[in-house]
Amino acid sequence: MASLFRNLEAMASNGAGGLTPDAHTAIVDALARLQRPDGGCAAPSGTPDAYYSCFAWLCLRALDPAAPAIPPLERYLLTCPAASPVDRSCARLVQLNAASRTSPLARLRPLLALLLSPPRDLYASFLYALALDAAFASGLPAFLKRRIAKKISGARDGPQTATPRLAAKLTLTQPGTPAAAALASLLLQRRRPTGGFASSAAAPAPDLLATAVARFALASCAPAALTPADTAADLAFTETCWTDDALFAPAPYSTHGDSEHTFYALLALGSCIRNQG
Repeated sequence: MASLFRNLEAMASNGAGGLTPDAHTAIVDALARLQRPDGGCAAPSGTPDAYYSCFAWLCLRALDPAAPAIPPLERYLLTCPAASPVDRSCARLVQLNAASRTSPLARLRPLLALLLSPPRDLYASFLYALALDAAFASGLPAFLKRRIAKKISGARDGPQTATPRLAAKLTLTQPGTPAAAALASLLLQRRRPTGGFASSAAAPAPDLLATAVARFALASCAPAALTPADTAADLAFTETCWTDDALFAPAPYSTHGDSEHTFYALLALGSCIRNQG
């Protein structure tokens, strides 16, 4: 079974590989400027936290796995306070990845912590799935995928369901099944004619997060659903979210970027490159 986490990283690396040399250098330098003395990455507030540090770590692994900023980020994420469920899932993701480079025994403590105290928060649940997935060489076991997909889904998926929720559920659904086809159909209804995906059926404008996660899910589970014209428009939309600080922002009208949306941009670019190939 394919690993969700490794597919995510591979697609972001695809996106990083499609950058021009100047853009690549500018983004790596911008992420380095966000790093604080304790190794963490600053959130938009200026204070480092586990969430934005995790996304900086993901960005740099895609852009330059040998970047000198990565070891301090990992040390920060192994020891930083993580009060919220989302922060804890981010920290566990890095802890399990670091442990997997040593020995199976080293994974036991963070893995047990995840299994014994799964989060109730929706977004934390998906990050929790990624963290667990990183712990298994061949990806998340099918029974855990089903369990987490059930937790992520609402009573019924439909127009009112948020795009990230639909995308998360699709990535945990067996491709080629009627359930996957239904989720892909709902996601495609979120595409906007000028490019990008909206966060809900009612949202008039697209945003980068919705675009990245929708394209990742569709490229992974229903690649034929995305036409070359869709891909060209989505690529153009993603590029408009690049700001003067060399990071990516939530939407074209935003003035400052952050590590979270920079990773989503790499993911969106990677899915566009895969579709074009």
